[in-house]
Amino acid sequence: MSEVILKSPRGGAIKPLIIAALEAEKNEILTAILKTKENLAAFEKKYNLSTNDFIKKITQKKLQISEMDAIEWSGEYETLKKLQERLSLLQEIQICT
Repeated sequence: MSEVILKSPRGGAIKPLIIAALEAEKNEILTAILKTKENLAAFEKKYNLSTNDFIKKITQKKLQISEMDAIEWSGEYETLKKLQERLSLLQEIQICT
């Protein structure tokens, strides 16, 4: 468990600022997750294949799609995983007074 202690000469005025900053970051990540899911859906529609099946087939080299699409699709998948992990970390943060 990590702990961060913040001190301000203004006392309690910092708590709402920290909460607002964390909420703003969560909202930005949620927006990015939605966009990434839209991008994944476009590939799924184009190739009539779920992203999970794409990942399985691409690692087994049993898929014939353009190299550029494969790179982009894989990148979107990795981006989604990273965004979801960041969101999870932010959601676990507790503000203690």
